[in-house]
Amino acid sequence: MLQTGSAAPRLDGLVVLVVDATTGVGRELTTRLCAAGAVVAVVGAGHPDRVDDAATNAAFLCKALTDAGLVALPYRIDIGDPAEAARLPGQIAADVGPLDAAVVLLPPPDTGAGLHGAFRTLSAALAAALPAGARHIEGTSSGATGPDTTTAGDRTWVRSVVDGLAARAARRTVADRRPPRAAATEVPRGETCPSESSWQGTTNWSWRPSPRP
Repeated sequence: MLQTGSAAPRLDGLVVLVVDATTGVGRELTTRLCAAGAVVAVVGAGHPDRVDDAATNAAFLCKALTDAGLVALPYRIDIGDPAEAARLPGQIAADVGPLDAAVVLLPPPDTGAGLHGAFRTLSAALAAALPAGARHIEGTSSGATGPDTTTAGDRTWVRSVVDGLAARAARRTVADRRPPRAAATEVPRGETCPSESSWQGTTNWSWRPSPRP
């Protein structure tokens, strides 16, 4: 069932990758995804214009999330190496399971064309390597600075991503609870299929969902 009203959306069982997950809107999204029950691959994006260490930031963020009882694993990629991005989905699948979605946070619009283009190239390589059915989502950071590094627009976008993935998780939960479809019975040539009345009383098959643990 889809979450409605004031109930928080749930992402239990989903595996989501976020690049760049350690600052600004990426950090906000990562925290929200984890809080909703997703397993999040926290990817720090290393590039020459970055003044901090992407790998260290990813590790610190994952420690804070796991200390809170959430599930997050740190990774790092070099923005200038699309082949490294293409290998990432396979690495994450081996660690925690196949990806359901990958989110790439692009630099702010006023960033130099070279860095923006490198992020775009990396995002395309990552999208091509995703398993069938996985979602590929791109967002653009506002580049807000100061104590609050996200804007109202950033937070609205984060909610839309979480809500969209929650709808996906809900559909998968419903599909997992459906009974298996009965195989069709082939009627030999020249014979007729038994009438509905002749089947009554011979089979009493019903499906009930397993009780929640």
